[in-house]
Amino acid sequence: MGAIQASGGRVVAVSTDSVATSKSLASQLKLGFPILEDRDHRLGSAFDVVNLPSGMNMGPVDNHSIFVIDASRHVAWKQLAADSMHVPVDQVVAAVKAA
Repeated sequence: MGAIQASGGRVVAVSTDSVATSKSLASQLKLGFPILEDRDHRLGSAFDVVNLPSGMNMGPVDNHSIFVIDASRHVAWKQLAADSMHVPVDQVVAAVKAA
């Protein structure tokens, strides 16, 4: 996360869990970034992360995803990570620098 912030980025997580659940998780894991609540899946739907790359519709389940949003509020880079929560920090940093 430090490399992302050093490149001018800001990390924000989004979860379909309640704020209370996310606060508890963030505290337990000592996360250094906020977790926003998206219980009605508006953000997940807007970013089209309810469908797996294979085309399988997961319904009201958002897939693990990583997005870099540029200063103009456009998606500059994304990775859908339906099978893992791997964060390719080098790719994210490159996308932040290019945005």
